[in-house]
Amino acid sequence: MYKTGDVAFDINANRTNGRTTSIQFMTQDTGSAKLSFSFTKDGVPLPLSAVDAKIVLLYADGSFYKKSLTLTDKVNGKAEYVLSDAELKHYGIVKAEIKLYYTNGQALATSFFTFSIAKTLEDQNIIPTAEYYIDDFETLRDGINRTVEEISQTVEELRKKFADLEAIETKEDAQQKADAAEKNAKAYTDEHAKDNVKHITAAERKAWNAKETPSGAQDKVNAHANDADMHVSAADRKAWDSKETEDGAQDKVNIHAQNTDIHVTKPFKNTLEELSKLFTVDFKVKLDELLHQFTAHNYNQDRHTSKDERAKWNGAVTYANIMLKNGAAAGTRTPIYAKWGPFLLLRGHVKTDPEIIFGSIPAEYVPAGGAVVSVALSGTGGTANLIVYENGDLKIKYPDPADSSKLSGGYYIDVPINFQEGGTT
Repeated sequence: MYKTGDVAFDINANRTNGRTTSIQFMTQDTGSAKLSFSFTKDGVPLPLSAVDAKIVLLYADGSFYKKSLTLTDKVNGKAEYVLSDAELKHYGIVKAEIKLYYTNGQALATSFFTFSIAKTLEDQNIIPTAEYYIDDFETLRDGINRTVEEISQTVEELRKKFADLEAIETKEDAQQKADAAEKNAKAYTDEHAKDNVKHITAAERKAWNAKETPSGAQDKVNAHANDADMHVSAADRKAWDSKETEDGAQDKVNIHAQNTDIHVTKPFKNTLEELSKLFTVDFKVKLDELLHQFTAHNYNQDRHTSKDERAKWNGAVTYANIMLKNGAAAGTRTPIYAKWGPFLLLRGHVKTDPEIIFGSIPAEYVPAGGAVVSVALSGTGGTANLIVYENGDLKIKYPDPADSSKLSGGYYIDVPINFQEGGTT
């Protein structure tokens, strides 16, 4: 149970001469005389975190008290102070003010206010003695004790430093040690200079410098690769591939021998042996050499492909995945594309909304001017148009006939598209 006197403070710089409150306590209000304070600033509660709040009391008989407030609500700026029995004995008008000390060194002082303490009937004959109480004396005493400890520590550190000074080496001792170190270093250097295992001769250094560097070796490799006299060019290979084979030459000789338009006597029609009688020895030697060269070239497997290899290469198709966009997804089969001869091949099952760009392929795979082809709806029997734009974008037009119930299954884009010849208008 308390007699509570409420005092509100608005923290600002406005001038004030203090204020008189109607708060009155009695000399017999033992432990129940309480002052309750609230603090605001700019219309909102003033937080009291990191604050040491003090109340200063000046009583009518000259007594002086400075004591700490109890912070009851730091967030909303609430504090209180309960007067002690000794303070209640100093009856009369009491002047008071609040001071807020922040831990960062700042401080705020409020304007003073007054309240009164009245004597009860049984206290009519009391004569109080002036008293002074400042709880900061305890803080001062702690500070003095800390200062004494710091001075003692400083004295101990100075004593150790003087002890170190006594052990400092003299100039003569330092010179002797420096001379000894120089002598040892010179001896080590002389010994190192005589060690042939750790050093290389001028001849060895010259030999190492003459060795091939990685960049020099690369230059030689590049020069060899670019030597047209030692390697066969693509033009040479094409020319050799067009040469007549031995069997082809024999067929042409046989046709020539049987040509009655240019041969009139039977001996020229019979055999190649009879025909060879018309040639000189040198010509036949050159012919044999030429046939030998053609035979060697014909059976060179490194330069020719077999019939099976050619058929395999002509039938190979390499597919790549279509890049899907705008929420499109692969259905039962991944949408893919490829270019095979004069055709663009599209395959797969795509789920997408109509009238949006659902994917794209490289522009170089698209016929000139793009294309429009019909594709099947998944599981409905309907069809829709697939548009292939010239830049590679792909879009599905609304199906025919338009039916929203047929749009959820996706579209089969298994179509070949022929490349148009002659360009566009």
